[in-house]
Amino acid sequence: SGQPQITGEIKKHKVALPSLPEQQKIADCLSSLDELIELQAKKLEALKAHKKGLMQQLFPNYDV
Repeated sequence: SGQPQITGEIKKHKVALPSLPEQQKIADCLSSLDELIELQAKKLEALKAHKKGLMQQLFPNYDV
């Protein structure tokens, strides 16, 4: 239905792409950021577990 028309419209436009080495640098940078995000998420989970343990020690009736 309407999709072939949209595809045709998109084909009319040129999109500038970075060179392959530049694309690789961008991909490497994004991968590094993903790794940092994952590491921070693991640290956050460890801190939450530590907090839960402390709360249970300080307040035995505390329910998380």
